[in-house]
Amino acid sequence: MKNYEYRQSDLSRAVLAGLFAGIIGTFANLVFTAIYRSIAKFYSFNAMDVGTIIFGSTLLLIACGVTFYFFAHYLNKKNGLNMYRMLVFIMTAAIITTVLYVRFSGQAVPAEFKAMLIGTQVIIGGLAFFLIPYLFRHDSIIS
Repeated sequence: MKNYEYRQSDLSRAVLAGLFAGIIGTFANLVFTAIYRSIAKFYSFNAMDVGTIIFGSTLLLIACGVTFYFFAHYLNKKNGLNMYRMLVFIMTAAIITTVLYVRFSGQAVPAEFKAMLIGTQVIIGGLAFFLIPYLFRHDSIIS
């Protein structure tokens, strides 16, 4: 029997960390939106459906994993981690601020939709902030 064990490269570990975080984020966002919609009785505005949540969460967190790779690989490990986390925090805060204060297409967006969108972005930002660096350092979980 052949032995196919090999050491993961930094890029493959970062992509796998992003993918794994994306799967967890997708599940968490689906559960959050289902619970939020049932509590708030918010069913009329379907801009955020299941397909959007699945692809959006997964692709955003894979992109965060690749971004983490560039920070961790090309900068000092400690400085790269801190700069990555600062970037994730700033981007999450910018998205939340944009959702709160910007009107989309000149029309009013329901407050329930804004709250739901902010909740999903906080989940994605939290996973990008904490889980991707953790999984990158502990690659036995993802490989």
